[in-house]
Amino acid sequence: MRHFTVVVWLALAATFALPVRAAPPIAAYGKLPALDFVRLSPSGERIAFVAVEGETRRLFVRKVGGDALLVSTVGSSKIRDLQWAGDDYVLISATSTLKLGNGLVDKWSYSTRAEVGLVLIVNLKTGKIAKMFENQDEKVFLGLVDYIYGSRNIDGKWYAFVLAYTTNHGEDIYKIDLDTGKSTLVFNTKRGDEYLIGADGLVLARSRYDEGSRLWSLLPGDKSRQSMIERRSDLATVSIGEGRKPGTVLVTETGPAQDTAQEYATPEDSTGTPTFVGLDVDEYLHDPNTGLLIGAVLSDGGAIFFDPTLQRHYDAARKAFPGLQVTLKSFSADFRRMVVMTDGGDDPGTFWLVDVGAGKAQDLMSAYPTIQPKDVGATHLFPFKASDGLAMDGVLTLPPGSTAKNLPLVLMPHGGPIGFRDRVGFDYWPQAFASRGYAVFQPNYRGSSGHGAAFRQAGYGEWGHRMLSDMSDGVAALASAGIIDKSRVCVVGASYGGYAALASVTFQHGAFRCAVSVSGVSDVGAMMASWGDYSGSASGRYAQAMFGAAFSGDPRLQQISPLRHAAEADAPILIIHGKDDTVVPFVQSLGMNTMLAKAAKSVKFLPLDSEDHWWSHEATRVQILEASVAFVQEHNPVP
Repeated sequence: MRHFTVVVWLALAATFALPVRAAPPIAAYGKLPALDFVRLSPSGERIAFVAVEGETRRLFVRKVGGDALLVSTVGSSKIRDLQWAGDDYVLISATSTLKLGNGLVDKWSYSTRAEVGLVLIVNLKTGKIAKMFENQDEKVFLGLVDYIYGSRNIDGKWYAFVLAYTTNHGEDIYKIDLDTGKSTLVFNTKRGDEYLIGADGLVLARSRYDEGSRLWSLLPGDKSRQSMIERRSDLATVSIGEGRKPGTVLVTETGPAQDTAQEYATPEDSTGTPTFVGLDVDEYLHDPNTGLLIGAVLSDGGAIFFDPTLQRHYDAARKAFPGLQVTLKSFSADFRRMVVMTDGGDDPGTFWLVDVGAGKAQDLMSAYPTIQPKDVGATHLFPFKASDGLAMDGVLTLPPGSTAKNLPLVLMPHGGPIGFRDRVGFDYWPQAFASRGYAVFQPNYRGSSGHGAAFRQAGYGEWGHRMLSDMSDGVAALASAGIIDKSRVCVVGASYGGYAALASVTFQHGAFRCAVSVSGVSDVGAMMASWGDYSGSASGRYAQAMFGAAFSGDPRLQQISPLRHAAEADAPILIIHGKDDTVVPFVQSLGMNTMLAKAAKSVKFLPLDSEDHWWSHEATRVQILEASVAFVQEHNPVP
């Protein structure tokens, strides 16, 4: 394991001479990141992170530049996040798959599973770790937590505010004393509403969407008062957060026509003040002590802050890593210390502790310590136009040390599909293929994020239509540029990307030598039915818009369902699916495998026990990479 510390002045760059050696095994790319969830305390004096080795996770908390405060094994829990509450408490969010059914009933049904959350409270004053709601409240179902609203310091004591599942099949907001673990009911919620906790620990505001009227409303926390804002909001996603001043609310809307962010002063203001106008925002940033809005991370990787001092500190940190992608992971309240991750170029992902005041950056550890810089394939955006003239791009990864000429290609569309995208930087699955001599192309087809609301809107109704042809247009553009050999292409993807892989070899004949589908959708009608069949619900209307059909039995959905056209597949297919998938049901792959085998097509099926939609276990993640690379090598060998 590579684990070293170096100190560099922010204005310097270092180069290292490395010995020539063979590419690492595929398992090196499939391992879970060795270091993850690196978080600074609000003061910047303490740092917490999770170190991973196999299925074992260890929590480390230490003083910055000093001694360890706590080291604890947290087992094989699927950790999803770490959050600080002040400088003395760390909240660990984890999930597990809860099996609710009794197993297979027939070949088309599957055990009902739910991905549920729990929270561990790490008290650094006592050195103890306790599960939230442990022996505290019988009304909370199994101590399960759906969401953490954050932490607040009230009268000198720290409390966490969480949305917890209750035994009456509902959810309520609780205040948790982080010293004693005692829980207090704060608010009886209404299912589907969103809540905002103020500095005083009370509900500052709540938002509600009425399915019948299709009206979205912002309401004060006081249940007796009328709504402050009402507006029609159909296919938009509306969220609320704290604004720049105490008592203000930030309302963000991601919609078909445009994306907006407005601040409202409760309860008098009904118009709002626009903010971040014309900017494509990826994430809104809040002060770790007060929860107030301080800025935003933009889709181009930069960030904008209201306070010019914070802006200078962030810009100084980013300039320390010229030529690399820089991702902000954590920060102190004054932004004098930050944790960033760099990747891109020949960097497989490195965590850095940046100290702006001292003018230095400390290399904490690589996320993939067994992958050396020379084993990282170069990535860049490749622009192209779809057949209808729509401009788009994709991420092109080249084999390490290769020339971009006449290469075999792995086409790798992203999941989602609406509102997601691939970015330049280190991505372990494409890099695994690149290490074996393949160019990898990840097209940001219509509907992807990062290109504005109109581009995202263009993806609705194109699930099995222009989204697919966009991918083929990208391949054609690469071939025209002489970068790839269009006769040596396989398509590999997960989730919607898995659907695209199945659809590509089912509907686009003669274009691909093989396909690999991981957790892919095969029956679009069945998938739509699971989202909601009718326009009486927001999810139903979203499904109608996304799939381009009025109901799940619409014949148009059969036309774009690979399951219904399995006999038309013209290339070997590898299907992989985790049995604990709560996003795309396992039966989607089970059914596709059955129909392909029935049609005597070349298919391999790899079911994964105890694996979810996010490849949370190292053993199965390695298995997925090894199986997918071996399959492509078998059917599209590198000369």
